[in-house]
Amino acid sequence: MEIEFLKMQGCGEDVIVVESSRLPSGVVPLLPEVARAMLRRSTGVGGSALLVLEAGEKELPVRCLDPDGDEAAAGCNGLRCAARYASDSGRVPSSSFSIRTGERQTAVQIIDSANVRVDMGQPFDKNARRQILESTPDAFTRAVEVNGRELTYTPISLAEPYAVFFVPDFSFPLRRTARAIAEAPDFPAAGGIGFAQVVSREEIRLRSWGQGGDPCGCAAAALVAAVVNGFTDREAFVRMEGGDLYAQWDEPEGRLWLTGPAAYVFTGTYDHPADAAEGPRGGREQ
Repeated sequence: MEIEFLKMQGCGEDVIVVESSRLPSGVVPLLPEVARAMLRRSTGVGGSALLVLEAGEKELPVRCLDPDGDEAAAGCNGLRCAARYASDSGRVPSSSFSIRTGERQTAVQIIDSANVRVDMGQPFDKNARRQILESTPDAFTRAVEVNGRELTYTPISLAEPYAVFFVPDFSFPLRRTARAIAEAPDFPAAGGIGFAQVVSREEIRLRSWGQGGDPCGCAAAALVAAVVNGFTDREAFVRMEGGDLYAQWDEPEGRLWLTGPAAYVFTGTYDHPADAAEGPRGGREQ
């Protein structure tokens, strides 16, 4: 079975985009198997997610499958890629529309030929019960003990919980420190851990680590944490290793918006044997 695909990337996170209307007959029930094969970096195309664009009138339905072949919520990078392709290919009638992945609807806006703006929702406190608007930092700061040291962080919940640690620089072992934090007995479960360096009131440098959290979600959480701690204004550039995002926390609704690039990498055809037997599942790349 030959599957036409498009490889795209946003801030260094790569995804495979296919159109459901162009899939070979009978392949839809096999999509979990196809996703596992195509997303495998050693023998397939390689990617963090397979995005299947389906037919829709008032919104763009997108089915997202992860490297294990499971249904997943598309992250901000993937949403920007799907939105840009849909706009460029004429699948949507305007520059502002909604993308539906599963039960989630996300508003997106095409800014220009390269950049897309995505609604990240409203931030909540660590128990996801109270919306964060803006307040004094003592209401948000928490502490965790790691290797005999007390480290403070700001917990922010979006679709996933995030913990933002403000640091003066990145001259420490980020991965080892993040793992130690995640394994600390008094640290709550978090989809992502972010180490943020405040450069100015309009700029944040960010390094993130996570086991399920969206890197863009960590960027949005970093802006909220910086605002409630009095470090930045409500709009700032968040500079990550994969690329830059422009984060905005609007008023009065308190919604978070991220604007960033979505780029084409290459197009191709993947030949998936109709009688393909699955090999052992590999672990996800970190």
